[in-house]
Amino acid sequence: MPHLPSRTWIRALVGIAVALGTFEATRRYRQLASAPALSDTSRALGIDGHHVQAGPWRLFTRSVGAADAPVVVLVHGLVISSRYMEPLARALADNGYRVLAPDLPGYGESATGTPRRVLSVEQLADVLDLWLSACAIDKATFIGNSYGCQILTALAVRHPQRVERLVLQGPTVDPAARSLLPQLWRAVRNGRRERQRSSAAIGRIDYAKAGVWRVLGSIRHLLHYRIEDHLAAIEAPCLVVQGSRDPVAPPHWGEAVAARLPKGRLRLVEGATHTMNYVHPHSFAQLIDDFLREGRDASEVVR
Repeated sequence: MPHLPSRTWIRALVGIAVALGTFEATRRYRQLASAPALSDTSRALGIDGHHVQAGPWRLFTRSVGAADAPVVVLVHGLVISSRYMEPLARALADNGYRVLAPDLPGYGESATGTPRRVLSVEQLADVLDLWLSACAIDKATFIGNSYGCQILTALAVRHPQRVERLVLQGPTVDPAARSLLPQLWRAVRNGRRERQRSSAAIGRIDYAKAGVWRVLGSIRHLLHYRIEDHLAAIEAPCLVVQGSRDPVAPPHWGEAVAARLPKGRLRLVEGATHTMNYVHPHSFAQLIDDFLREGRDASEVVR
């Protein structure tokens, strides 16, 4: 009968395997967290980056487009930074806009030097207000994805003078799934549907930069803020853009959001998923352009 290794040897081997796994995970985590602000792909898209001091916050801001073009601001979703907004930013710049996309405090390139405290939805909206002042922008059009829609809702309610128009794409959170496990399951389903053009690699970088504590705190704020309680107070014209295959913010929820907005309307994009700004940037940019041109045409008629 073959000699079996003793329990001591088995424990030693398991310990070595765990140690090696931990070492490799730590090495990979540090590698992701130290990824540069702008990749070769970013530069190929013409994306520039700079820091803006907004009150106590030093916010990294991506930008693209002619300096004298109409300004559009992109607001990122949960934990992920404006890094995944780059395809949409390029598409909007090609349509004649000056696009700015800040990393909010604690996320992406604005993670360094940020207090451990995780800001709430309302606090992030107030930071956006400070950032606008620092950028010498009185009023702008804002486009948000997912959690960014909650932040923009808070901005439009707390600082209505800042908002010209709003575009809410895949707004969270559907009240039917306001708990952790359903949200995680929906995110997994969306990831499967976006496999052919996934932002997962970017997400891993941004989650590493934010850290576990901020990820957990951000999820808590996501689930706590009830966007449906604030939509009726938004004064600005608002376009809700909804993917027909979005499991995170299902189509029926997009319809409910648009119905609660005083000046809201819904555009359903057949076949689109949750991260439309990354997966379908050109189709999304065209919808935004149509919406904004409509507003400019109306103002010209008034004159």
